[in-house]
Amino acid sequence: MFRIKDLQGERKCQRIIEEMILGKDLLCPECQSELSRSKNYLWCKHCRKKIRPKSLTWLKGSKLSWQTILKLIWCWQTNVPPGAIKNTHGISYTTSARWYSKFRVHLPRDGNILFGIIETDEAFYGRKKYDNQEIVIGSIEREKKKLKLSIIPDREQDSLEIFLTKNIHRNSFLHTDCHVGYYDIQWNGFGHEFHNHSLGHFKNTNQIENVWSVTKRQIKRMYGQIRTNKLQEFIHEWEARWNFKELFTSPFNYLEICLVPH
Repeated sequence: MFRIKDLQGERKCQRIIEEMILGKDLLCPECQSELSRSKNYLWCKHCRKKIRPKSLTWLKGSKLSWQTILKLIWCWQTNVPPGAIKNTHGISYTTSARWYSKFRVHLPRDGNILFGIIETDEAFYGRKKYDNQEIVIGSIEREKKKLKLSIIPDREQDSLEIFLTKNIHRNSFLHTDCHVGYYDIQWNGFGHEFHNHSLGHFKNTNQIENVWSVTKRQIKRMYGQIRTNKLQEFIHEWEARWNFKELFTSPFNYLEICLVPH
């Protein structure tokens, strides 16, 4: 597991990430000739073109050092609140929160569908009395712990079935609560079993219930409140934390997969 004290100096970090972007041979993107190093950029002896690796990625325009970016990624990976980063690394709350948002947006998408025994439920985020409440539906594959989440407009049968048929294999077996929207889903090819939460029957849906508990607690600890205007980003992050765990073991692992040149 990566520790922040394992982070090396700026020049070493820069060289590692340059190789991620341009390859270990450091060849010019234009003419494939070998690049030479300068203090702040690489340059091609053949076509005389200057190459700044950041400009080839979504980090273009950033003035932060590579070391600072790696520290921010580590803080985000380990759920350090943006407000706490100012005390430890001297980076403002606004800057930290903005970069956390960038890291979420560039996470990879999981195009696979769930199969097997699936737990499905919905959760409410935000407050209805302030007219900022959103409904999130989620399904988790019991054996492999793969997760699918989506914001839905309501809990009507059509909205639930659109999510289920898009994200779950039709030969799977679903465990849900007794909400009326699930009554006819067996006609879509799913096996199905109801569990009455009003009577305390949570045993067969406790994994998806745990997802709601963990995610709500995490948002409140990080930001003090559930921010529904960023809810789609958070959903994308939670899916990645369940489905791509390797992205959250090291800042270099994240950049190697997510820092794709244009």
